[in-house]
Amino acid sequence: MAGVGREDVINALRSVKDPELSISVVDLGLIYGVEVKGGKVEVVMTLTTPMCPLGPVIIDDVRKAVEGIPGVKAVDVKVVFDPPWTPDRMSPEYREKLGLGL
Repeated sequence: MAGVGREDVINALRSVKDPELSISVVDLGLIYGVEVKGGKVEVVMTLTTPMCPLGPVIIDDVRKAVEGIPGVKAVDVKVVFDPPWTPDRMSPEYREKLGLGL
């Protein structure tokens, strides 16, 4: 069996939705980086705002989604706010759906 890959993690993170917008953290552009070393996964992410009231829920959902991947032994989720999130980080499809232009 092949090991866990970056794309496995990204695909799992697509199931994690922002509870208010119902858009995945991937399509929102909240995922800044994914590093996989053996069964250990590090996810570097941000939130739309440092004061996001649902931040702890989103972070926990990210951790659970990655832990659910066969072969993952440990998950480290790091939340950063530099660079700050902007709507420019969203996928073009969702920027258009929300009327934010391309």
